[in-house]
Amino acid sequence: MSTAPALDARESCPFCTRAQTVYLSSPRWLVFRHADPVPLSGWMMIATREHRSGLDAMDEYEQRELGTVVAAVARAVREETGCERTYTISFNEAVRHLHIHIIPRHEGDSSTTSWALADRYRATARKERAGADPEDAERTAQAIAQRTLATLGSLGFSAP
Repeated sequence: MSTAPALDARESCPFCTRAQTVYLSSPRWLVFRHADPVPLSGWMMIATREHRSGLDAMDEYEQRELGTVVAAVARAVREETGCERTYTISFNEAVRHLHIHIIPRHEGDSSTTSWALADRYRATARKERAGADPEDAERTAQAIAQRTLATLGSLGFSAP
């Protein structure tokens, strides 16, 4: 059984076409920050290098590495942003290429709690709420990538 998508699906996929800045990559993974307007500085995303439709379509190597990659990025997000903890979600709906969001949850900011975060995300996308400062989001993403690289170099991660 092949999990490879049709060529046109890859051609229109922002992860396959590298339409977003890649901060770290490995033979199996890509690390991005959320595209502008980013709702929060430190909102990072991990995507499979190969076009996969979801968690159930990962190959055995991706399956083995997933927890290590998610944990390393989440730890770096927490350390760099000073957030209380992180949320990890994956819907793969707007972009049907496996990607996992790592989102800072800040104590005292009710807009980053549970489902309120979804409201913040939608309000930012509709331009009803300002996103994070793009320069701050960029600096934060670069710092998170450097922290993550220290942990994930052994899996073949590097900065492009």
